[in-house]
Amino acid sequence: MITLGDFMAHARDMEATRAGIAPADIETARKAGMLPADVAALRAFTAVDPGWCVVVRCPKPASYAWQGLLPAKIGAIGKKTGDSGVVSIEKLQRHPGGVPMFRDGEPVIDAALYVSDYDLMGVWHAVQGGWQRLRIAAAGGAKRGPYGTEAAEMLRKLNRTLTTRIQHGCQDDWTSPENRGVKADDGFCGFRLGEALFLDGAAACRAYYLQGGLGNFPYDPITGAFQG
Repeated sequence: MITLGDFMAHARDMEATRAGIAPADIETARKAGMLPADVAALRAFTAVDPGWCVVVRCPKPASYAWQGLLPAKIGAIGKKTGDSGVVSIEKLQRHPGGVPMFRDGEPVIDAALYVSDYDLMGVWHAVQGGWQRLRIAAAGGAKRGPYGTEAAEMLRKLNRTLTTRIQHGCQDDWTSPENRGVKADDGFCGFRLGEALFLDGAAACRAYYLQGGLGNFPYDPITGAFQG
């Protein structure tokens, strides 16, 4: 049985193909729940001299069907997306004076749909044959606040290329008790020097860090808790 999600995912495939997106990028995007154009854009971004490496935690794979169609979920929305990769937020409609609106004795509810966004895990730039981390986080473990000049400029340049934009700093750099860590079945995607690789699970992401010379994967290998 073909579901609505299947139909919409096929539509994303066709749109990407017509736009000239490489089949490999479409395949990676499907696994990662990302927009194919964003996969291509991240690959291209990391290839720019002297070269970058960007690792993101992916949305649920089902998000693929809705990327580029629905707005990305913002941090102020605490409700989690389900297996569909989409979350519905309901709001009570109110009159200009703040009084709730009713129709036929029932409150009038507005529902808005959002798709999962991409979480930055870490960012590195190529330096003399190795990798140097670019820290992107607010000072003192704060959830919000200014980043350094280089970090802020990097995010601005990156987001100019993306449809689903990066909304906050790197998870790896957020030294806070609120850092949720990683789950064993989280999906990740590594973009390095113009190449993309889907990483199916935290263990695969840990191996990507260690084998790629990116430094320590700062999460407990058993619990996934952030270790800073």
